[in-house]
Amino acid sequence: MSLYEELPDDLLAGFFMEISKNIKKGILSEAMYYEIGLIKRAANKRGLSEMNLRAIYLRTYKVNISP
Repeated sequence: MSLYEELPDDLLAGFFMEISKNIKKGILSEAMYYEIGLIKRAANKRGLSEMNLRAIYLRTYKVNISP
């Protein structure tokens, strides 16, 4: 069991979005895709898709993100 499975949905979504954003910006290495995989696995166990994570993030943190 990973740490991500213990997090509430809003924090899981926050980690997913922030790690993804920082990989795209080049701040984090592509090795962090492993973490993205763990997050997606935890989300899938809850019946949440990547789109659900994005929606939770936007609703919770009220931010504008590019697709």
